[in-house]
Amino acid sequence: MEVDERGDRVWVTRLSRVFVDRSPLGAVPTILLTVGLVPFVLTALFLGLTGLDVRPVFLGSQLLAATLTAVGSVLVWRYDTVVFPTFIERATEVTPYDDNRELRSIATRYRDFFTDVRATTAVWTGLVLLAVVVNDGYFASLGVTGYTDPAYLAYLLFAAWTAAITAVGIRMAFTTNLCIREIGELDFSIDPLHPDGLGGLSNIGYFAIRTTTLFSIGALGLPLAFDVVRVGGGSGIVYLLVASYIAMIVGSFVFPTVYINRRANEIKSELLNEKREHIHELRAQLLAGDDPEEIETLQMKLDELRTQYETYDRVSLYPMSLSIASRLVSSVLLPLFFVVVETYVI
Repeated sequence: MEVDERGDRVWVTRLSRVFVDRSPLGAVPTILLTVGLVPFVLTALFLGLTGLDVRPVFLGSQLLAATLTAVGSVLVWRYDTVVFPTFIERATEVTPYDDNRELRSIATRYRDFFTDVRATTAVWTGLVLLAVVVNDGYFASLGVTGYTDPAYLAYLLFAAWTAAITAVGIRMAFTTNLCIREIGELDFSIDPLHPDGLGGLSNIGYFAIRTTTLFSIGALGLPLAFDVVRVGGGSGIVYLLVASYIAMIVGSFVFPTVYINRRANEIKSELLNEKREHIHELRAQLLAGDDPEEIETLQMKLDELRTQYETYDRVSLYPMSLSIASRLVSSVLLPLFFVVVETYVI
């Protein structure tokens, strides 16, 4: 099933496509060299207006934050054009609908949900800009003379651009969780012979972990947050936010996959109950039979049904493989790495 390919992509994708469609390079280098350059240009403008004599910690943290925004543009493009459409297409493997009308409806609804980021962007950008304004002392330590300083205005632009990109990432996490949950409400099927060894549910696990991995790139902004705290105070709040962020990373994978696991086990239990009842019926017919040919036929059916029962009973229905688990661990380790560096190194 193809996902609706209208022009209703998220704004980052639409902006990137303007350059990608005209570039002889691939999509990733083109986005990095166009949309991805914006945060670095604004950083260079800020440094040019304040002077290059800044603390090395700020410079490194600022460049990591700019990298977050640049790479984030590419990741949004990939989620919008590859990850989400691929998930919907492969979800047909576990949905029994020939025409997939319900699945297509879900795909369209969450495509629109992901695309409409206005409310998320307004709230998140407001919070980020508020954080910049209330930490005017931090910028004073960098040589910013006041709110009317052109350097301060340049940094506000950087903060607004970063917030707008990361707001799409937040919307992306919500899209994945809600979409998986709604697909889980369908009467999807379980294939115990599926090559993934997970009854065909690995696609859901990969969709969740890909979103989690994309979301974890936000950890590149942590060093800058720590530097602000170091100068302006309020470390307790920042560490609370960091802990919440790590919890969100884990939750973005665990919540949807646990839900799918529970739904899959419900369906599995229903199938096993049906087969168990059928086995009991065949046993009763076998005991009551007296025709040798009929008994042989019933025994063959009973053996086949027992084999099916054992096959369904053995299948693991948690969408977790070794590769998915390793990605989850690496996604959590990235923010933890910055926490350790901040606590014991800097």
